[in-house]
Amino acid sequence: MKHIAPLAMLLGMAAAPAGAQTVLTIGATGQVNAAPDEATATLVAQAISPDAAKAQAQVNAMMAKALDEARATEGVVATTGSYGTSQQTTDTQPPKTVYQASQPLNLVLPAANGMPPARFTDLVGKLQGQGLLLNDLGGDLSAKAQAAAQQAAVLAAISQIQSQAEAVAAQLHESVGAVKTLNVNAQAAPGPRPVMAMMAMRAEAAPVSAPGAITVTADVSAEVELDAAK
Repeated sequence: MKHIAPLAMLLGMAAAPAGAQTVLTIGATGQVNAAPDEATATLVAQAISPDAAKAQAQVNAMMAKALDEARATEGVVATTGSYGTSQQTTDTQPPKTVYQASQPLNLVLPAANGMPPARFTDLVGKLQGQGLLLNDLGGDLSAKAQAAAQQAAVLAAISQIQSQAEAVAAQLHESVGAVKTLNVNAQAAPGPRPVMAMMAMRAEAAPVSAPGAITVTADVSAEVELDAAK
């Protein structure tokens, strides 16, 4: 548990005596790069028609078939996103009113380093061939991996704060006392991943995905009392 030491040392510092002369406010950002452990893809079922009902019926049929294909693929978790229908005006002369209906399909499969197995990319290619638009193909962190990366980032930031507090205290000929406040804000910033433009592709070959690491950061700030040297 070597990562626990910085946190324990920071929170376990000796309490400052009443009337401490200096309160030091320090901020630091901890960062870790974590390999994705899930392969992910987002496709969109979309249809345009002068009749709203027809556009929606087309999307419904496309999504029902796509869900059947996805659920028949081992290990794949398929979920749908928000359904939407909008009215648009064409650039033709004379202008015409058409309706666009769309709904996203999200696919997730556990995969080491986010590298999808053939059954996943084959599924994506098959859905493209059925008319779904590929919007994103890459990797992500599972909830468990995300939590572990966030904890590591927080500990890295706290270690920085500890070092900074000790350096400032030494410069002022004081000693580090109690930690008065500690604020933590951890978040994930997606690393580089292939992003596909939304286009209908009836390609013979399945798409390829090679996701990069995902950067997880934690912003930590603290108020630390500095005690007068004895």
